Amino acid sequence: MEPQEPLERRLMSNWPYAIALVPVAAAWLRGRLAGAAPDWTDLVAALLILGLVILDQRQRRRLEGISITDRLTGVFNSRYLRVELDRQVHVAHRTQLPLSMIFIDVDDLKKVNDRHGHLAGDAVLRRVSAALTTRIREHMDLCFRYGGDEFLVLCPHAGLAMAGAIAERILGIRDALGDRGVTLSLGVIELREGETPRDFLKRADGVMYSVKRRGKNAVGFDGA
Repeated sequence: MEPQEPLERRLMSNWPYAIALVPVAAAWLRGRLAGAAPDWTDLVAALLILGLVILDQRQRRRLEGISITDRLTGVFNSRYLRVELDRQVHVAHRTQLPLSMIFIDVDDLKKVNDRHGHLAGDAVLRRVSAALTTRIREHMDLCFRYGGDEFLVLCPHAGLAMAGAIAERILGIRDALGDRGVTLSLGVIELREGETPRDFLKRADGVMYSVKRRGKNAVGFDGA
């Protein structure tokens, strides 16, 4: 369960509601200092506003989670990939720090769907995504479902050698895929100077497909 934020932080992140509480609380306090009987109407109003603050915060968190995660696998979705890829490429060019990408295709998933049904194929995708998240660097690498049977991992501050080592770990998840005969093809590249996000993604896709043409179930590198 997600830990609750302190009340002060919830109020600050919802400052329009917090401001609305100020006159209500001030009026109630003035009445108490003057010796008047407490006006419970004002207190109830303040509590209702506080309830709206908390509900609004939880709803926004839920919607934000839906908007950036893939419903089937739970990893980030392609919509968020476009946002994060632009940001990571911009940061890498500005800081001159390395950025690498691993493009992953689940080989022969169509055969699983044809032979065993789409539910079996979905189960394979869920196992792949769960295993992927255990092979990448925690709190550093970002895993996305790009679409269909394709996944992508962004590796900030990682050159080609480090990204290649991560890709080899990912290739080792075959045992987690069950007995469906499914393997992975992976393409690994490092961002080039001045390269755009679009070209970066296209190049990684090309490297991955070169692995598939050579027989699948392997890690490939740009130019290899």
